[in-house]
Amino acid sequence: MTMNVFGVHVVMVMHLAVVAWPLWVAQILVAVFFTSGFIGHYQDLYDYAFSAERTAGKRWAARIGLMVMSIGVGMTLHLMGYVVGNNTVMFHNVGLFLVLFPLLDSGISWWEVAIRAGALLSVWMMHHSQALSSPQYDLSLLLLVIGFVVMRRYRVYIRKTLWASIGMFAYAGIIFWALLPAFSAPSDRLFIMIRSIIMFIAIAGMAAMLWIREHNADMKNARLRKLANYDQLTNAKTYSLYQRDLTHWFDTTRAAGQPLSLVALDIDHFKQINDHYGHLAGNAVLIGVATTLSEVLARFGDSHQIYRTGGEEFNIVFPDKKPDAVVSIITACWEAVRKSHYTYENFDIAVTLSMGMTAVRPEDTSIDDTYKRADDNLYLSKHAGRDTITVEGETVYSRNDQDMIATYSYFTQGIMQVTTGQPHRYRNELLLRLFDHEHDRWVLPDMFDISVETQISLIQKALAMTSIRRLAVNLTTAQFSDEAVAEKLSAFATSKQGPDELTVEITDVPDILTTRQITAIYRAHGVRIDIDDVGSDNSYEVVHDLLPYVDGVKFAMQNLRHDNPTKLMRERIAFWVKVAKQTHLDFILEGVENAEEVAYAKDQLGVEFFQGYYYSKPSLPDIQR
Repeated sequence: MTMNVFGVHVVMVMHLAVVAWPLWVAQILVAVFFTSGFIGHYQDLYDYAFSAERTAGKRWAARIGLMVMSIGVGMTLHLMGYVVGNNTVMFHNVGLFLVLFPLLDSGISWWEVAIRAGALLSVWMMHHSQALSSPQYDLSLLLLVIGFVVMRRYRVYIRKTLWASIGMFAYAGIIFWALLPAFSAPSDRLFIMIRSIIMFIAIAGMAAMLWIREHNADMKNARLRKLANYDQLTNAKTYSLYQRDLTHWFDTTRAAGQPLSLVALDIDHFKQINDHYGHLAGNAVLIGVATTLSEVLARFGDSHQIYRTGGEEFNIVFPDKKPDAVVSIITACWEAVRKSHYTYENFDIAVTLSMGMTAVRPEDTSIDDTYKRADDNLYLSKHAGRDTITVEGETVYSRNDQDMIATYSYFTQGIMQVTTGQPHRYRNELLLRLFDHEHDRWVLPDMFDISVETQISLIQKALAMTSIRRLAVNLTTAQFSDEAVAEKLSAFATSKQGPDELTVEITDVPDILTTRQITAIYRAHGVRIDIDDVGSDNSYEVVHDLLPYVDGVKFAMQNLRHDNPTKLMRERIAFWVKVAKQTHLDFILEGVENAEEVAYAKDQLGVEFFQGYYYSKPSLPDIQR
């Protein structure tokens, strides 16, 4: 086969010959260093083509340049391989590599892959041009297709792993050189084939080491840039970068006379989320909201930047866009967040956003003027009831029927004192409940670790609705072990707004050192401590060392009722009544359901305090109680 290239008559037959080993080594060195330099320039152009800082037009021009660069140089070297003498193998090896390695590129479109694949197929057919109907060509083509599929599917792994890269290109070199038609090699074909494959692997190995080194350097630099410019929790850009970028865009906008829209938003009732679910749940919500915003914004192109500028506050900048064009975008963000539910452990947390938007105006002397106006619009959204979008002082969207995020309350259940005469409510135990807005009912929370500030607020509400001023509140182990919680609850208990008597109940007991330290704080302020669920969750072996530091124990019959006959239950109650008397502790029998149980405990064991459904079920505080 012959063809005319730039006036040169090219015969498409390779004239392969055995060269002296010094020349062969020199050819390898030339090929390796040429390929290394080529890859360096190719990588620079690749980084430019996929840089977010470039305009779309420049990026596409660079991507076209990548194909022209690799395919053009690779095909030229292949053609030159037909007209040179002793350097034929070197030209063909380098040309083959230059059309092969761009198949490992990530981020390219299907048509870019198709053009690269077409170039490789053209080279393949060029070398089998006089044997296209042979079984040898069919086999080589099948193996090439398999290699192509593997390269594209595992391209990221191959680019990052030295041995995977060398193995992949060794495979390509072997099927290229081993299956060439007989006419293109002399009688010592095997020797030339082995040398050619070794040269190709050397080229690929050096190239692989080079791009793996560059990949690692790029990853390190990217991590450093991310640490400096991106919020580590939400992956949004930081406030410091926001100030720098926004000033640059403001100056550019003013100089070019282009529009720029700025959106300020934050998560409604975020403090309530932190108080009710804990700070880790708050972090999960922040991450989820940032992810939702990014996903929605990505659907509208890349002409935006999102920043986390405060705790639950975000700003989105839309260069070259007027508010009219942005309203539909931020409305989609607003709706997406409303419809999403963000999970933490067993909680499903729904949140809403308040938004304010403005645009740069001719009278703005600095970006601060624009930002203040966006923030003022955000304030208007919050003043309107939150879950609202305000644009240039006008409410665009609002949800007047918004649901509360979470509503907690303390239910009360009486602890009755039974001596002579009628039983009377001696103390109210406060039992935490959460309102399920979806089903319009109060439910038991999945987690009880609400903040101490929320606890005090709920206790105050309970006190306002009941005449009983003696209260008992349950604490988790984490809450009980926290000195700050102990100090705040003790201060509240001794304040004018506090109860006449406060009892702290613990179910999961801490270690002895923690108990001694924390109970000292409570007892110094007159706060009582009771251990709940003795005899079931808390055995004598678990709590006996802690008894000198507490004021009472509660035996929960409901925990044992279904698995213990009446006789065994009474034996256990009698044991704990005896323990309480010996250690001078109050004893409360919890879970009583009938008069017989009360009569037995009162008359035979001398129990004075009772709690259970026989007297009352937990209910919202009532001013009559």
